[in-house]
Amino acid sequence: MLTSLIIQLTAPTDARLPAALGRASQALLLRLVQQVDPPLADALHHGDGPRPYTASNLVLGRRAGGSLHIQAGQTGWLRFTGLTRPVSQTLQALAADPPASVEVDGQPFTVTGATLDPAVHPWAGQISYQDLAAPFLLAGQAGPPARIRLEFVSPTTFKSRGRFVPLPLPELVFGSLLDRWQTFAPVALNPELRRFAAEVVHLTRYDLQTRAAPYKQQGLRVGFTGQADFTAANRDRYWLNMLHLLAAFAFYSGVGYGTASGLGQARAIGR
Repeated sequence: MLTSLIIQLTAPTDARLPAALGRASQALLLRLVQQVDPPLADALHHGDGPRPYTASNLVLGRRAGGSLHIQAGQTGWLRFTGLTRPVSQTLQALAADPPASVEVDGQPFTVTGATLDPAVHPWAGQISYQDLAAPFLLAGQAGPPARIRLEFVSPTTFKSRGRFVPLPLPELVFGSLLDRWQTFAPVALNPELRRFAAEVVHLTRYDLQTRAAPYKQQGLRVGFTGQADFTAANRDRYWLNMLHLLAAFAFYSGVGYGTASGLGQARAIGR
């Protein structure tokens, strides 16, 4: 099960916070899970490997000079996604019965709503892995487009061979998505998809901006935001359907490094 929960917030007072609040958002999510399912919260705290959730930065106020400037009465939101049934069930419970208020980096916010409904908020949603995959598996699309466009809305970077790579190289983008799919989805995809992305898919158009990406405590790494087009030189129907499935999965899974703490929020567009 895949879920994307939007928690809608209002600032009761003026405030000035750090611009990057992804880790504070992650900490909030773990506190909320603790209230609903303590054993799950403990497992999320101590788990290794890819995280079965993502947490966004706080979307509220104005960012300038490394700070987030908030005025009383301003509204905004946080987004959490779940990639497994236990996390998704917890997010569903929070959508049905959200807390009255939350704290982000010690700053209180009034909760004015919570939704999984994309008709209420474009970044909300819920779907089973089977339903997400159905248009692409089995017969798939008869003539899937050779081009895929992804929008990276929060700083995105990749960690490859011990180094950070702030570029949307096809093998890193689709390799990251494939890793998460293979970890959490009930049905594995062909692992040769990674080689197809590396050898056949090309970055053909992009409109990107360099962005600082938080790293560990007070460190920063270079990331990027914006849009990128990926085009397959081979129009093989099977492989293209698999790429489009991973692109659809990006909405829930995020892309690259640090998706549990505000980085790599992405979605396919123009499909």
